Amino acid sequence: MLVDHVGWPRWVLRIVDCHLLMKQAVARMPETTMTTSQRLLGAVEAGGTKFRAAVVDAELAIVDQMRIPTTTPAATLQAITDFFAANDTISALGIASFGPLIVDPESSAYGSIAPTPKPGWAGTPLLDHLRDAIQVPAAIQTDVEAAAVAEHQLGAGRGYGSMAYITVGTGIGAGVLVDGIPFRGRDHIELGHIPVRRVDGDDFAGVCPFHGDCLEGMASGPAIQARWG
Repeated sequence: MLVDHVGWPRWVLRIVDCHLLMKQAVARMPETTMTTSQRLLGAVEAGGTKFRAAVVDAELAIVDQMRIPTTTPAATLQAITDFFAANDTISALGIASFGPLIVDPESSAYGSIAPTPKPGWAGTPLLDHLRDAIQVPAAIQTDVEAAAVAEHQLGAGRGYGSMAYITVGTGIGAGVLVDGIPFRGRDHIELGHIPVRRVDGDDFAGVCPFHGDCLEGMASGPAIQARWG
């Protein structure tokens, strides 16, 4: 198992899927029509505590970036839309989002936030909203699964057939790749809400609004803060 925290600007590797999408789009364009601006793409990291957005070139070098706290869906997504409106030259958009996230392409709610401890965000059609507002092709994955794909292709996981990526932050998540492909069942892997066995004498109630003392409720960033300040 590989555990590797991806920080900014290395975070931008998380949009590798969108990078590939853009390369395919550019490859279909006649060489004479391609400009530098048409080689740019957008990236969004939708986090439970903060959102980040960036414009990067085909080599993943950052051209522009911004960071805002995660507030309401309306205010947060409007700020992201405004950022890309000021950078209206991107060819595609990659979104790495906190979960739970609907990742079944056959679902009418594909790309939407599922029931979540984050107040007000359940049901938010993240993919549809940003794709329609920015008017470019868009791809979406959970943030931890996107990080796993990026590490496998460009980072610590290169050369490994299968790997796991685990993150501990506002929530706890895991992305697992088998033969380089994200492993999923009906949904993405949901590590944070599994039940865990307590240490004898631990009477902490946990912070998860759904389960209380699941792994995320006992050991996420908010849980650590609630325990020890």
